[in-house]
Amino acid sequence: MLAATAVCGLVTVAMVGKFLHHDYKDAEVWYDVGRRVLEGRSLLRLQHYRYPPTFAVLVAPLCLLPWPAFFFTWYALNVALFVQCVRFTTRLVASADPRVLWLPALLVLLYAVDNLFLGQTNLLMTALLYWTMVELARGREWAAGVPLGASIAMKVFTFPWVAYLAYRGRWRALTSTLAVCAFCLLVLPAPVRGFGRNLFEVKDWGKRVVAPYLDRGEAGDWGQHALDFGNQSLQAVLHRLLTRTDASVAARHTGAIYVNVATLTESQVNRVLVAAMAVLVAVFAGACGWRRPRDRRQQAVEFGMSVIVLMLISALAWTYFFVMLLLPIAVAVALVGARHAVPLYASTRRALIWALWVQGLAVLSLGSAHARAVGSLCWAAVLLYAALALACREMRRAASPVAPPERPESAAGR
Repeated sequence: MLAATAVCGLVTVAMVGKFLHHDYKDAEVWYDVGRRVLEGRSLLRLQHYRYPPTFAVLVAPLCLLPWPAFFFTWYALNVALFVQCVRFTTRLVASADPRVLWLPALLVLLYAVDNLFLGQTNLLMTALLYWTMVELARGREWAAGVPLGASIAMKVFTFPWVAYLAYRGRWRALTSTLAVCAFCLLVLPAPVRGFGRNLFEVKDWGKRVVAPYLDRGEAGDWGQHALDFGNQSLQAVLHRLLTRTDASVAARHTGAIYVNVATLTESQVNRVLVAAMAVLVAVFAGACGWRRPRDRRQQAVEFGMSVIVLMLISALAWTYFFVMLLLPIAVAVALVGARHAVPLYASTRRALIWALWVQGLAVLSLGSAHARAVGSLCWAAVLLYAALALACREMRRAASPVAPPERPESAAGR
């Protein structure tokens, strides 16, 4: 507790310094769009706003505050969201091991701080996704769709998670998710923006952000910036490794960074990407099976694996996105600590330990642009995914009912 208070104090001092130096980052974007909603101005084609009108409408009440009050309120809300993510994680993992509380939080701390410094929304998205998982674990499927649907309506990043709901036959949760998402996109902003205007802005957002990814696998209108070393999605990493792509960030004047080991064409890289995504899905199905898990630990492993897939298949997975690894890391820590409660092969336990160590090395690699260009965070997540898949497969096999051999005397007595 003392360490957490000290960290929070240091980050708060840093935030005050950023404010005094007018380093507002994305908090200024949210304030601008919120004020635009309050003043009835357009949300079309804003340079730094790539969300649907829903988020702008929801953040608008906060924008009634003066700018300094909004800035620090947004910061405080994000700190509270990180704390809530930790609480959701401990509830999902349900382990008495104290390391489950502090070690995952420590390993994702820099990603969380990055969210705070940038004023980003990923702590909100993480909290809503974890809330969905908590409701599913409690068997409340209709309720589970509410936070997931709201998160998709604000930032489409979490949409692929509906595939997990379909895979597990969570049809009520899936229906609830789609209904809430449609309501938040098309109905909720309408009284403020007007139905016709809101629909037009939603369509424009779809053409600008969603369609490029569905049609060509591109990250909306980010262009070359989507291939910078900060993007750790599987798509960006494979493009940097397999094509002659400059991974530097132009605004940082770092000079050109090339890490490619091949010079494939765009279509060839896309085929490799599709194959890699297919492997991820096949590993998930092979490890988790087709039967819904009854064991809470196995369900937590599935949730953790699904979070990793969500980040890897996205067109964008900036460094701060990896705060979502809080749950997968906590699951791995719990499995390593539950030596007697969870029967795992020694090799699988070692794989989990190595995956956790590599997560620590990935955090250390944040200081190297070349390491991130190669995909240090991406491959660390892949390794964690593989270790969790091994553990999930063993847990599923251990939980499978095995029919006892028939006794000769009972057969004769029939």
